[in-house]
Amino acid sequence: MGSQNPSRGNDTVHILVTGFSPFYGNPINPSFPIASSLPPTLSSPSLPGTNIQIHAHPTPIRVSYKDVRQGVPALLFSRSDLAVPRKGLVPQRPMQQETSNDTPYGSHPPSSVRPNFDIVIHIGVAAKQNFFALEKCAHRDGYNDKDFDERTIKGDDFWEKEYKAPELLTTSFDTGDVWRRWKDGLSGEDVRLSDDAGHYLCDFLYYTSLVEYWRRDPRGKRPVMFLHVPGGVGEEDIVRGRNVTLMLIKALVESMKTRGVDGKENVRF
Repeated sequence: MGSQNPSRGNDTVHILVTGFSPFYGNPINPSFPIASSLPPTLSSPSLPGTNIQIHAHPTPIRVSYKDVRQGVPALLFSRSDLAVPRKGLVPQRPMQQETSNDTPYGSHPPSSVRPNFDIVIHIGVAAKQNFFALEKCAHRDGYNDKDFDERTIKGDDFWEKEYKAPELLTTSFDTGDVWRRWKDGLSGEDVRLSDDAGHYLCDFLYYTSLVEYWRRDPRGKRPVMFLHVPGGVGEEDIVRGRNVTLMLIKALVESMKTRGVDGKENVRF
């Protein structure tokens, strides 16, 4: 992954997986139990010699615009060596030998800091659907619905003014290739590609992560994906989500190893 590769060796891939906290109409959000159920390591016969390290974030991300925009940049780029925060979304101790850029939304890591992970997967719930959707892109604007704190960011122009960020950002994975590998590894499961992450916290979190990569190198890698899961919260639903997520992880690593994550997909201003 070039200069933005945090791996400790060519045979190790570090993957961050996050889930959300409950919110209106979803007293149990299955995204976090699914993320929490993942094993710490994963191997695949199609990836001999590759050690996949899964870092499931230990707490759910709050359904809060402010918390996401304050916390996610430090989670992804908090320091030059791999460090997974153990309490909450934001690291509890200040990072040494590192300065940050102060913004209205807290101190964001400077653009020189390397990413903590090779791949980032955010999981969220789409309660009314019974299929799994892999989101291809995220939106900068249009967040008019209130979050769990009863706040909205309607009319917010922080990303546009602070970073000159585009209206739409895509992942730099070859999503068609990832989807084919993902689908081929599952039997009878309905998995789809989507270009509408919903203009709520799922979409907002996805853009927040993508823009942190984009602002460091607009033509560089953005190895972030967002997975929408169905709303079922029973044990069988969590197992189903776990299996689908594990197959997605394998598909992403396989695609990264064979196709790369080259940042060629477009952004829209």
